Amino acid sequence: MTMMPGIRKIKSRGFSLTELLIIVVILGILAATAMLALGRSQDNAKAAAIMADLESAKNALLAYSMEYRTRNSDPLVEFVSVTNILTSLDKYMDAGPSAGYFAALSVKKDDDDGFLKVGYEDLTRYITPGIKNALEKKIDDIGGEYTQDLNGAYSIWLRIR
Repeated sequence: MTMMPGIRKIKSRGFSLTELLIIVVILGILAATAMLALGRSQDNAKAAAIMADLESAKNALLAYSMEYRTRNSDPLVEFVSVTNILTSLDKYMDAGPSAGYFAALSVKKDDDDGFLKVGYEDLTRYITPGIKNALEKKIDDIGGEYTQDLNGAYSIWLRIR
């Protein structure tokens, strides 16, 4: 092709609009993937904190039981009627709870086999669906149980003994 005299070929400097758009879309996809991974790791961390507090309460109840056990009574059965669990277990716990949901802690007797369980009666207002999924995996791994009643109240339980 011949060029007309006086007309110079313009060199392209920079990127076309299509190339820039493709780069922005790729960066958006990468950012969304990173945010999802971060959200999952935060949910797993919160679920681990809940489980650690529950294990700590279980161990505190066992220590309480060992200290107050007599030949004719089981202190844990009597403990079920204690209204302020946190005050009663305070001296058996190394550190305070990691979040406000610890106030929902309760101890109850299992209806099926009579064993005592420690757990959170209603965690619904404290957890997100992501935390709930992470908790269910952790509870399954250690043999605990989780329930959801007709009102949607979500509870988790660990068997004490």
